[in-house]
Order: sequence, then structure tokens, then C-alpha cells
Amino acid sequence: MSALQWILIAVVCGAIEIFTAGFWFLWLAIAALLVAAGVSLNWLLNLPAQLLVFSFITLLLIVFTRPLVMKLVKSNDTVSNVNALIGQQGMSLTSISPLHYGQVKVNGEIWTAVSKEDIDENIRIVVVGVDGVKLVVDKAVINPQ
Repeated sequence: MSALQWILIAVVCGAIEIFTAGFWFLWLAIAALLVAAGVSLNWLLNLPAQLLVFSFITLLLIVFTRPLVMKLVKSNDTVSNVNALIGQQGMSLTSISPLHYGQVKVNGEIWTAVSKEDIDENIRIVVVGVDGVKLVVDKAVINPQ
């Protein structure tokens, strides 16, 4: 295979990686680029040698670098979306009881809420969890000062 064909394989693998983001095709793309470099330098002339080097480089990259990248990516996860509301306080817009959903306003947004205790209308609440698309709330404890 020519260096251009290996570059094409690298581009296709890179595009697949962008859409899957599983860090599998990234290593294939890097290995294909390294084989393309070897072909262009006339180090890898026959197809069996190219495939052997491609397989070996891919295996090394997956075994030794993928776990490190996955740890790095996982450690940068941030709380986002609805889970960021846990711990936030708001106001009950309707009464809430264990068997009846109500509505609360948290950070200017209205949410359906559920609670294990009765909460009247216009009571300060705190978000303690998320259940599907509903917030789990309790009465907020107000510390007198």
C-alpha cells in the first residue's frame, strides 16, 4: 500500500473517533500515520511488513496509552446539567406531598418536584437529589443568626 492510502485510513479512523469518542480509533489513526511515514521513507516496502507494524503499534498504543488517557478524561468530568442543582435552594410554587408531585423554582427555572415530607406553597426548599426528570427536595433548614 502507498503512503497516501495509509493517510486515508488515518483520516477515516480519525473521523470515526470524532463521532464515537471511545479512544479506540484514535490509536488506529496514529498507527496508520506512523506506517505512512515508514512507507514514505522506504522503510516498509511490502504489505505484510506494513500490516505487522500497523498491528504492533496499535496494540502498544492501546495497551499502554489508552488507560492513561481514559483516566485523564474521566478525572476532568464536571457536574453538569440537572445534577448541578443538587444542594441548591429554591422556593415551592405548589404544595408537595409524598404521593403528589409539585412544582419548585430553582435558579429561575420551574421544575417538577417530589418530597418524602409535606411541603406547603412558598416554602424554601433544598434540592437533595434527582429522580428521572424530577427534583427530590426537602425543606431548607434556615439557621437563625
